[in-house]
This record gives sequence, C-alpha cells and structure tokens, in this order.
Amino acid sequence: MRYLILVMLSLALAACASGPSLPPPAYDADQLLARKTIGLDPRPYRSEEFWLNPDMVMRHFVDWSTQDADREHAALALLKSLRDEWPALKYRRDANYSAAAAFHEDQANCLSYSAMVVSLMRHAGVRANFQRVEAAPEWDIDGQSAVAALHINAVIFQQGKQVEVDWLERRNPTDYERRIVLNDDQALAEWHNNLGAEALLNNDLPLAFAELSRALRLYPEAAHIWVNLGVVYRRVGLLDHAESAWLIALENNTRQLQAMSNLQMLYRAQKREALADDLEKMMTYYRRQNPYYHYLLAQQAEEAERYDEARRHIRRAMRLHSDLRFEALYARILQHET
Repeated sequence: MRYLILVMLSLALAACASGPSLPPPAYDADQLLARKTIGLDPRPYRSEEFWLNPDMVMRHFVDWSTQDADREHAALALLKSLRDEWPALKYRRDANYSAAAAFHEDQANCLSYSAMVVSLMRHAGVRANFQRVEAAPEWDIDGQSAVAALHINAVIFQQGKQVEVDWLERRNPTDYERRIVLNDDQALAEWHNNLGAEALLNNDLPLAFAELSRALRLYPEAAHIWVNLGVVYRRVGLLDHAESAWLIALENNTRQLQAMSNLQMLYRAQKREALADDLEKMMTYYRRQNPYYHYLLAQQAEEAERYDEARRHIRRAMRLHSDLRFEALYARILQHET
C-alpha cells in the first residue's frame, strides 16, 4: 500500500539547516480535533476492536506451520507456510482489512498484509512490529506532480536479528528511505489515516474527519496525517483551520514538504507573498537535492533533443544516487550524441 499524498506539487524529502519563518497556528490540536469545530456531523470511525486479533483459523495455521520447528525457527517455518499459501498476493490500494480479514482474502494492501504477519508472528511467540518506510518522491514527466511513497512492512526480531517482511515487490531500497518502527497505536493510526484518505478521495468529508481525527488521537506526532486533516478543513472552507493543521504538521516534522506545498498555495491565494516566496525557495532547495528531480529534468531535456543538458542532469542524478533507470537513460543519451 502506498499512502495517499493529497498534494500535487514537486516535493522532496531532504534535510536543511533551517526552514522559513512561519506564523504560529491559530488553533491548537485539541481545537482542530473537536467535532464541533469542523461544522459537520462526522460518522463513527471503523471499529478497531479486532484489528490485530488472530481468529481460530489463523491460530490453527500457526500451530500447524510451527509444529516441527523449535522456538528459534518458528518465524522461518511460518513464513514458508505463508509463501506456500499465497504465492502471488494481489495488491489492492483500498484493502484496509483487519489482520483476520487479510488472512482470508487473496488481496491486500501493505498495511493489512503487515497486520496479518504481525498477528500471526505474535501468536507463534515471535516478536514482531510494524515499520513505516518513507521514500523520496519521484516526479511525473510533466514536472507538475510528485508522489512521495509511504510504505508499511513488518519487522520480526529473532536470533538477535531484525528482519523485514515485505510481500509486495518494491524497487531497490535506497539511502533516501527513512525507516521508523511503529508501536501498535501508531500502526492503528496509519490504518485510520488510510480510511480517512479514501474517504477524502470519495469526498465523504464527515467520514474523513472521523477517521483522521481518530488517527491523530492515537498518533498526534504524525505530520503526514495532519496534512490530510488540513485538506479536510480546506474542503469545507475553514482556511484558518487548514493553515493551523499544516503548521502543526511542520512543528512535528520540519521536513514535511507536503505541508509546505499546501501552505505555499494557500499563502499565494491569500496574497501573503512573502510567506509564499519563502516556502517556494525552500521547496526549490529540496528539489535540487533530490536525484529524481534531476532525472525528470534529464528526461524532459532528452525529449526536447537538448542532449548536453540531459547529460548534465542525469550525471548529477547519478552522483547523488545509484538507480538502474539513471544508468539506462544515461546510455540512451550517449547514443543520441554519437
């Protein structure tokens, strides 16, 4: 599963010495999470009572899979049985299942699959947790949008080692990825965030507010969830509240560029040009530090037959990071030049 990033500007995940000077939030977290603030009658968020509980069939599956394995090899035996049972798990973005529901389906997103793995492993006596993986964004060829991938997998701890369990095929991990081991409340918050983001896509604002506010009660430091809540407030026309949500996101993570992007668009629309300019400069800095942005510029230059420019950008991308796509584009550009 990739979380829904509700921002359509060029963004990057990179460190910087300092950020722009911004005003304090007009509304605090409690005010933004209060039902009366939104002006809507939010529906109940989805029940989480049995989210991680293994059902009887799951418990039998664990017992059968590990019956011939000692405690130290239980995880390997269980993973082998899972691979045999689901040789080709189907990905579905909106499959926000509980652990038990994921076990009984042949499709899942990465969070529901990870919930199933964590539930099974814990029943087998194996220490297991959720992990969030944040990757650098990559741009569409038009240069106007970027997708910042947020991925969830499971990590198991056995024989003194930490091992990632990841069912879905992913591009090679990079040094631009940031890994964060989550506790159960934080993982549950990510589940509610997914449900809230889906509700936003469907323009069901009462449900989106219910799910996202529950997520932030569980995980108030989650900057990316504050970004989504800000989108809800923007959709209902409460722009001061939206601004506060995005400012709180930046208080929790000064590198939260989706929040910066939304604020920059808001300030530009409100003619608060100095703040908008500061944010735009900061985002330009981040773009230039991102190898995938230079990869985009190289692609655009190649299409325009500006091969010297394309070569400069792809070489910059290759200096910043190793990716087979960079090497393939570089080879193609060299062929054009011969």
